[in-house]
Amino acid sequence: MTFFDTAVQYLEKEKYNLSSSTVRTYYWNLRKISDFKPGLDCADLTTSIIQEYKAYMIQRGNKLITVNKALTVFRIFVNKIYEDGLIKVNPFDKIKIGRVYTQRSFLTKRELKDLYLNFEDKRRFLTKTEQDTMRVFLFSCFTGLRYSDLRSLDACEIFDYKIRKQMHKTGDPVYVPIPIQARLLLPEKMSSGKVFRVVENSYFNRTLRNAAKKLGYYKHIHCHLARHTFATTCITLGIPLPATSKLLGHRNLETTLIYAKFVDPFLDKEMRKFNKL
Repeated sequence: MTFFDTAVQYLEKEKYNLSSSTVRTYYWNLRKISDFKPGLDCADLTTSIIQEYKAYMIQRGNKLITVNKALTVFRIFVNKIYEDGLIKVNPFDKIKIGRVYTQRSFLTKRELKDLYLNFEDKRRFLTKTEQDTMRVFLFSCFTGLRYSDLRSLDACEIFDYKIRKQMHKTGDPVYVPIPIQARLLLPEKMSSGKVFRVVENSYFNRTLRNAAKKLGYYKHIHCHLARHTFATTCITLGIPLPATSKLLGHRNLETTLIYAKFVDPFLDKEMRKFNKL
């Protein structure tokens, strides 16, 4: 049986436990493997094939982060095939997929403050959808919730201005006390049902950028940038990294540490400890 058909069968079995975006990502990457080697049989899965696929991706001009993502998806399904005994040797045992660190954009404290105050002062110049979108984005800047969690956030998950929610991406619980700035962004009446009206992701980002320009912010902006902003703001304000990690719902501190290297005031503060020598 071909690798593609086998992998799709696994995906069909698991798709109800995965987000729709994850299913699309997996399927898209499986199609790329099929385009690379049409009819690739499970028995032909070798370390050499994986290395050829990596070279193929690089030759096609893919960035390293894209190549690593493609290899990660490839490995997920090869592991399943190996675990079910369809192949005797796991070809990924000798393949190391490195981690790629990319520059993460975020709003500085000044930019966040200006955007927030401008929204309060000039929201009347925005359409209803633009107002809803900017409100959701700013709420994320102060709570760190992902797009998927903002979209599914229910009034029953907020009590005494504290969010207790099972995250959509990982299934892990997260606890976030809502700061005063974010409380002012919540609807006045919130007895039951979804808290925010959140449109489809690509439309959300286009609407967000239009709203931001009307409020005087012209840099490229998108929904996930709000989560980066929350992380870097926590670090800038001196919130301990373990606490920041908990608020973001990270499973390990290493993931949170990625943000620390982008925050100059945090590094300045830490390096001042040398003055005590």
